[in-house]
Amino acid sequence: MTEVLHNAIDTPDGAASAGTAASASTYARAANGQALRWTPGPDELRLPSCEDEPVSQNSRQAVVLEESAGSLRLHWRGRRDVFVGADQFVYWNREKPPASPDVFVAFGVARRHRNSYVVWEEGKPPDFVLEVVSPSSRDRDERVKPDIYAQMGVQEYFWYDPLGKLEPPLAGFDLRDGGYKPLGEETLPGGIAGIRSAVLGLSVCIKRTGADPMDVCLCWYDPAAGEFLPARHEWAEDKRRAEARAAASEARAAEAEARVAELTATIARMRRG
Repeated sequence: MTEVLHNAIDTPDGAASAGTAASASTYARAANGQALRWTPGPDELRLPSCEDEPVSQNSRQAVVLEESAGSLRLHWRGRRDVFVGADQFVYWNREKPPASPDVFVAFGVARRHRNSYVVWEEGKPPDFVLEVVSPSSRDRDERVKPDIYAQMGVQEYFWYDPLGKLEPPLAGFDLRDGGYKPLGEETLPGGIAGIRSAVLGLSVCIKRTGADPMDVCLCWYDPAAGEFLPARHEWAEDKRRAEARAAASEARAAEAEARVAELTATIARMRRG
């Protein structure tokens, strides 16, 4: 796995950005010598990046999509070789239409902004896909997309139905022998049932947030750290609080220094007097 060098988001030190005159084949090398593409290939620039008619999403589906992608991006914010995509085209076969996963993760590719994910230019398919099921997409998510992702070579496929119409509402599958086999459940802290993703090194679960049966959310658990990943808004709030604590600490330190300086000056005056 590529060594973490720094937290640059789009372009590493010394690598050409997409806006320069550098060739589309410009690469930067990771610490282990692995080549990462830091500029779009010609097909990524040429092919459509989204559907002409956007697919409608219910509010629950949109929230799950945004929060899941946000949590995963924050989790790997220090990694330059992990890309988390959301609701964008994945071109995987020149003769077939692109797929459009709700959330997907690809390891071993550069973390940069993409118009779309072009498998033959990236050199590999996504490793993980999550589909957030809606009433209009339920049949396709359950019956059609697994075959597409299996042909593509996506190692793990998960679905989550925030409306609870599918049984089970959360399911995970691992690609074995050319098809997807269901992953078993595990018990997470608090007795919550989850499903471990070996690809991500995380577990996925449905966590209750209130008394109403619909007061639930999709959560991610990091077994290595022994804690749930914060949601994007929670992380932002934690960051704000940490910054506020740091500012208060600096203010107290400055005040203490001022008192010491004042006391020193007072003692000096007394000695002179």
